[in-house]
Amino acid sequence: MQRIAAIAAMSENRAIGKDNKLLWKLPDDWANFHRVTRGKAFVMGRKSFQAEDALVSDYRNVVITTQEALSLPENTQIANSPEAAIELLKDEPEIFILGGETIFEQMMPRINYLYLTIVHHTFEGDAFFPEIDWDQWQLTRSVYHQVDERHAYPFSLNEYEPAP
Repeated sequence: MQRIAAIAAMSENRAIGKDNKLLWKLPDDWANFHRVTRGKAFVMGRKSFQAEDALVSDYRNVVITTQEALSLPENTQIANSPEAAIELLKDEPEIFILGGETIFEQMMPRINYLYLTIVHHTFEGDAFFPEIDWDQWQLTRSVYHQVDERHAYPFSLNEYEPAP
């Protein structure tokens, strides 16, 4: 079965961004993101793709949008729906859903793995990760990171799979 994984960092109040930017800089979270996603395909919405701090794969990217006139790198395709994005990547063993908010909401019924960094702080945001029914998910890995000279906020790198 293909793994369709959401990967995101969210605050305790589920904020994931404001003004199309991330809300924090956490180098060890960034390193974990690269470790987990290296060589994998990404799916994201147009605004996430065009963001100043956009995360794109060196391998394959699919942008979900209805705007056809985007300037795209060679390894990037457009899909007009979540279903079309998954179809384009049907031969990939694992794909990563990068957001933003609307894409996470649309893809949640299809997501079968979560890589969630929980930033242990509340932030004012205008984009949020969808509410999750935690009874449907089982924590499989959690690594806590405290505040240090490179990280202004404590956070946990968590992984979840569907509950049995």
